[in-house]
Amino acid sequence: MTHRLASRPRRLLLIALNVGLLGLLGMVTWSSVADARQDARVRGRYIAVAGGAPGASGDVVWIIDTVNQEMIALTWDASTRATVGVGYRNLAIDAGTALRGGGR
Repeated sequence: MTHRLASRPRRLLLIALNVGLLGLLGMVTWSSVADARQDARVRGRYIAVAGGAPGASGDVVWIIDTVNQEMIALTWDASTRATVGVGYRNLAIDAGTALRGGGR
């Protein structure tokens, strides 16, 4: 009889825990979507140009997103067998700076 009395609080605790977890799952499932404040970014159109660059040990690939006006430069690292970012430019900002006479 003692065994039954000792297991009853444990059983109630497990039931309460399961109800709590079920409630938490319901809150996460039916809660409103989080507002991720991101810049409105549209799908890009890309141009890739390969060639040498001053000071680079290998060839560089410049990838230009003509819609979002961004450019990245990548090179290949044979030792890690991965691309390595060389640089990034926001072309819209660069163009605005050049138009205001801030270039050079």
